[in-house]
Amino acid sequence: MRAAVLHGFGDLRIEEVPDPRPGPADVVLDVACVQPSVTECMLIAGEPVALHTHLADALTAGPVRFGGHEFCGVVRSVGTAVRDITVGARVTAVETVVCGRCPACRRGRSDACLAPEFIGFTRPGALAEQVLVPAACVVPVPPGVTASAAAAVQPLAGALHAHALAAVQPGETMLVIGAGVMGLLALQVARCGNAGLVAISGRSPAKLALANRFGADLVIDASGGPEAVLAAVQEATGGIGVDVVVETAGGAPEVGLAGTETLELAARCARRGGRVVVVSVLPDRAPAPLGLLRERGTALLHPRSGAGGYSPGGGVFDHALRLVARGDIDVESLVTHRLSGMTEVPKAVEITRDKTAHGAINPAQVDLTGGGKGAWNC
Repeated sequence: MRAAVLHGFGDLRIEEVPDPRPGPADVVLDVACVQPSVTECMLIAGEPVALHTHLADALTAGPVRFGGHEFCGVVRSVGTAVRDITVGARVTAVETVVCGRCPACRRGRSDACLAPEFIGFTRPGALAEQVLVPAACVVPVPPGVTASAAAAVQPLAGALHAHALAAVQPGETMLVIGAGVMGLLALQVARCGNAGLVAISGRSPAKLALANRFGADLVIDASGGPEAVLAAVQEATGGIGVDVVVETAGGAPEVGLAGTETLELAARCARRGGRVVVVSVLPDRAPAPLGLLRERGTALLHPRSGAGGYSPGGGVFDHALRLVARGDIDVESLVTHRLSGMTEVPKAVEITRDKTAHGAINPAQVDLTGGGKGAWNC
């Protein structure tokens, strides 16, 4: 089969590799649709974010199969011990693979596993025509959910984790900083949850239009800078600030992200005793306004899900897929770039790493079905 192989930072190639073979508790999927995550693209480029050191160490030993934890596919084969997954089933998979042997796992706390692996990060992922995953990670895709939507469910699971961690009480006010894919998903989750007034800030007119469509109470044009956002929040809350801020816009300025200034803005917009949930992928040594957070008694929170945290159960994925199937959450409107075929994977990585330059919202998706008769098309 063909797969993406990383030969060094910035050097991703499509090559022939051996087909995966399932162990007793494994499943092999034909990948239908995959999207490289923002974190994966930053790591491929060599940026110092989560797991950079692990990837750098792996590359010293030679080329690495890397990337592809946001995907869906069709079951091709199953291991001899797999009983509840059938060939031909449409599925996705949770990216975290817990060891099942450490003290945390033995005590029923697999979320605190001491030796987890991550599909696409520490083991081969779905930037390939086939992917091998443990059967325990497989999540069925409900009828009516497209391959494109199923491949995009992992970021939605992240938004659900963020909302849960914020413990939003009925009627609490919320500001979402950033109207990209995570911001727009956070907005939709808030509208399905307990939140009262929900504000969102961003710079792109097209994304702000989507925010209006998704039910934001207050849409703030952030092109006026942090002071304009703060002023709008203070006016909307009578000078108190919001109960919860979900920060999704921070990251490398060279790819159109907001650096670290949005973290300070989040701290200024939260009320005393409020909560700031950091969803964006910031550099390992990013400065934080700890003095302001301490003085205001503001909690700084980081949600589970993704390579930086453990989310081994399929429960959140199941719930995310149900929300999509019911029409409560719209993920497909966020997919702006669709490519076809393995040779387009490097292009998808390029688009996703600098979504601003390409006018993308969601990561670029790649359809690997070939669009043939009976294919599960993106």
